[in-house]
Amino acid sequence: MLDIFQKNSVKKIARVLPPALVKAFEKKSYYSIEEVKSVFAGALKTNHNIEYAFAMFCLQSEFEDLEFESTYDDLRAIVSKKCFGGWLHFNFDSLLDYSKRSKTWSEGGFFGGDGSCGDGGCGGGE
Repeated sequence: MLDIFQKNSVKKIARVLPPALVKAFEKKSYYSIEEVKSVFAGALKTNHNIEYAFAMFCLQSEFEDLEFESTYDDLRAIVSKKCFGGWLHFNFDSLLDYSKRSKTWSEGGFFGGDGSCGDGGCGGGE
C-alpha cells in the first residue's frame, strides 16, 4: 500500500500538515475534506497518499463518502504504527504535537519506548 520511496510518506504528512492546517484555518479537532485537499496540495505538491491525510484530519463519515479502497480504521492503524508506536487514540492535538516534536527529533516522534504518551500529553481521546 505505502511505498517508502514514494513522495508523501505517512510521517511526512503527519509532520507537515498539522501546522499548515492551523495556519490556514485555525486549530480545529477536524477539518473538512476540502480544507485538507487545499493544504495538502500546497504543502506537499502532489496528492500521493492524500487518503492518509483524510483519515488523520477529517471525520470518519466524510472519509467514507470518498469510497477509498482502504478503510478509515485501516489507514489510522497505519498512522498509529508509523507515528505513535501503535497508539490508536491519536487526534489532532497529538498529531500537532508529533509535528512539533518531529522538527526537533528529525524522523523521531515516538512518545516513549512503548508508543505511549508517557506523561499523558498526547491530546486526550478520539
